[in-house]
This record gives sequence, C-alpha cells and structure tokens, in this order.
Amino acid sequence: MDMFSRNIKFWGEKKQAILKDSSILIAGMGGLGCTVAENLVRAGIGKLILVDNDIITETNLNRQILFDQIDIGKSKVITAKKKLLRINSKIEIMSLEKKIESTNDISKIETSFCGIVDCLDNYKSRFLLNDALKDDQFLVHGGVKNDFGQITTVKNGITQSLRQIFENYKDEVEPGIIPQTVITLGSLMAQEIINNLFGKPQLLNKLLIIELSDFSMFKIDLKK
Repeated sequence: MDMFSRNIKFWGEKKQAILKDSSILIAGMGGLGCTVAENLVRAGIGKLILVDNDIITETNLNRQILFDQIDIGKSKVITAKKKLLRINSKIEIMSLEKKIESTNDISKIETSFCGIVDCLDNYKSRFLLNDALKDDQFLVHGGVKNDFGQITTVKNGITQSLRQIFENYKDEVEPGIIPQTVITLGSLMAQEIINNLFGKPQLLNKLLIIELSDFSMFKIDLKK
C-alpha cells in the first residue's frame, strides 16, 4: 500500500505485515490517546479498540489532536474513530463508550488484542488495566503533567505491576498540561508499542522520564 511505502523503506515489509496483523486497546482518548492512536494508524496498525466514556470539551482542544471546535459535545471514541478512518479507511476500529471500573470492563471485550495502552488520568483505573493484563500481552503506560512525562512497559512475570511501581502516587485534579508534552510523550509511547510488537521492547523494568523545560531524558531502573 502506497501509504506505508516510506515506513517499509525503514523497517521492511515483514515488520509492516506484523503491524497490519496486530491489534491494540487504547484506554483513554484524551491527549495521549489521540496522539498514540494517530501514530499507530499512520504506522499501519491493523486494529484499534478505543475505550473512553467522555465527551469533548473546549478545554480538551489544546492537546487532543484528533478533535476541533465542531466536535465539542460529541463522544471522544466515536469522533476519534471517524477521524482515524479518514487517515486509513482500511483499519478496523472498535469504539467502546465505557468507563473502566472493574477488570471485567477489559476482560469481557469480545475481541482479542496484543497489548493495552494506558492513556488514562487516574491510577485506580490504571491498576485495573494492569490487573486485566494477560500473560501473552503487554501494557505500555504513559503519564503527563505540565512539561513532564513518563513511560514504561509492563509484562506479567517480567516486570513489576503498575500498582507496585506507583503505589504511593496520588491523582491530581486537572493538572496543567501543554500540547508539546502530550504530543512528544504520545509519540514515544507509540514507538514503544511498536517495539513490543516487533519483539524488542526498550522499557521493560525501566521508567523513561522526559522533561521538556531543559530537553532532558533519562531512564530509571525498576527492580522486579
């Protein structure tokens, strides 16, 4: 497909085929979810499951790149699906308007997926995502605040769980956030998702930290 010809020049037809045959669940279609989803669609992912129960507000528009002013008041997952299909009409997208309140909200989804992407804004729901993770899946976590962000990959039996890593973290109501942070971190998350699909995750037992104010980036080792 001509759309992916430049991708193929970099990673080859075999890896492009892996992406086409892969499916990813994105939990949370806010700033990170929008950026991750668009990157994956342009990379050539075959299937996305989008999960969010929220609607678009004007305050979302500084960072949620799939939405604009005419979308205010609409469902995030349904609007995102329409926008993503305009990029690649051949991708399969499932939109689920639901809030993650138990592991059943994930385990009862009637389709298979290779990995879960944590683009949520609260640790209670993030921990539930992790609890629902199967042994043959991976979870890529991302979080942002102000001009700071973090990413890690979680796999059962190989890494600590999110609950172990972030057990003392507390949620902050509507922290400051700028578009650069979301777009930068979301793009890096998409790369780590692709790394996992290609069998070469870079953030197992490591937490990647970025700080845009001084362009610093470093990894923290996480003991299993």
